Amino acid sequence: MTLKKRVAIKVYDKNLKHSVIVTMCFVAIMGSIYFIRNLNYSKKYLLQKANEYYSKEEHFRAAKYFSKALNFNIADTEVYKKYGTSLLKLGNYSLAAKYFRLASSIDAYDDEAYCSLGDALYRKACENGDKQSFVEAIEYIERAVELNPDSEKLYLLGGLCCRGGGLYEKARTFYNKALSSDNFNKAGFYNLIGNTFDEEGNYKEAVIYYEKAVVSDNSFVTAFCSIGDMFLKMNDYESALKNYQKAIEVNEKFVPAYIKIANLYYDKNNFTKAIAVAFKVLKINPQDNSANYSLGMSYKQLGQDKESLEYLKKAAFYGNDKALKEIKRRNVL
Repeated sequence: MTLKKRVAIKVYDKNLKHSVIVTMCFVAIMGSIYFIRNLNYSKKYLLQKANEYYSKEEHFRAAKYFSKALNFNIADTEVYKKYGTSLLKLGNYSLAAKYFRLASSIDAYDDEAYCSLGDALYRKACENGDKQSFVEAIEYIERAVELNPDSEKLYLLGGLCCRGGGLYEKARTFYNKALSSDNFNKAGFYNLIGNTFDEEGNYKEAVIYYEKAVVSDNSFVTAFCSIGDMFLKMNDYESALKNYQKAIEVNEKFVPAYIKIANLYYDKNNFTKAIAVAFKVLKINPQDNSANYSLGMSYKQLGQDKESLEYLKKAAFYGNDKALKEIKRRNVL
């Protein structure tokens, strides 16, 4: 063999060796990429990421990873509930209900799953005005109450569902069950019963239950205001004013009562008194938009346009939409 041929063979062998090495490296790299990709889409990895985002309340990302994990045909109550909760936070009530229902089908004694399912259906009904969803929500909440009669949240949610569907008597059933327990705030539930009668237009009966709330807890200032509201609806202005003032006697910093009194004076064309009451609110909270609006409108009625505009602008700045409309109407923006 000639020298030239031997050199050619050696060059060929060297190139072959390099080619083999490059090919093996390429195969190794592709294998690593394949492994990493598969690792990233493994059930364990997806659930780990989903739970991590869920614990941080990053519900969009949590839902994304729970959704991918469920492609592995997972049947797990906790996974369904967490995914459902993330969907609920994102406003996807129908899909949330689906997964809470799946969770309850696995564990028929999980009151939390029934509660969440009822909550999802309630929100869906509020969004769509679907009365049947209210009824269905109530059924699941009743099941949850049977499993956990000591959960105040269940009675509150059950009452909301019933009232959303116009089932006031059934709402009162939830609230009365809560009142039979010594574990809950009785004044709060008496107040809620009063609210159901108010929503039905039965103001006299509402007053009875608001008064029961006050008897149960004489510091429950909200009930005094509610009583005042009922008398106002019955055109008994004197009794309404008396109860708003009682709320202030109990809590001199209870702003809503002052606002109601200012509004009452305004409606009765006593603008000077309305102004005096509104200024009392500003001493408590100078940024109260309702008090600033009341001042603006009262000064308007007294013909004091400069002062009126000053307070209306403050009210609008602090978020009062009615004040903003009034300013626009005057074409001064």
